[in-house]
Amino acid sequence: MGADRPAAERTTCARHRNVETYLRCAKCGTPICPKCLVHTPVGARCPSCAAPPRSLAGRAPLLSYALSTAAGLSVGIVAGVVLVVAPFGAFMILPLLLTGFLVGEAMAAAAGRRGGSALAVLAFICTVVGPILGRAALVAPAVSVQDPVLRANLALVVALQSLGGFELLLLAVAGIIATTRVHDR
Repeated sequence: MGADRPAAERTTCARHRNVETYLRCAKCGTPICPKCLVHTPVGARCPSCAAPPRSLAGRAPLLSYALSTAAGLSVGIVAGVVLVVAPFGAFMILPLLLTGFLVGEAMAAAAGRRGGSALAVLAFICTVVGPILGRAALVAPAVSVQDPVLRANLALVVALQSLGGFELLLLAVAGIIATTRVHDR
């Protein structure tokens, strides 16, 4: 069997032009030296062939984004309901900031602790929109309109009007806290 295969030709490494080698990448055939050789389960590879695909490296798949968004919105909606039902008065700052932390942690857990800029943006949006949707869910039964779409829109308007400027500012700060929980994990 060994006599049937021709001996490898001596050449120079594609990355290190002053190093002679007999080695080649098992995938693309590029000459490689022991310095740039990457051992893989399927043989010796050059660094280019051994690297993970760029489209998948460090990014959560689409399903993880969907699950993370659902988890973040759920936590945000529950927080919005709790903030309306349990009046915190002057201490409103603590639960709102805690909302940002909890939304970020829920989203990070749903994404398998993989982060990234896109997930951070989603965390910010879920932290700001979730509590508003929670307020709207409490207001919707009180709206005396038969059309469900119009009822939902009116409930959202009433929920937004019930928020003060300070609460909106705190929601934005909570959104920033959420982004820190999921970005660059």
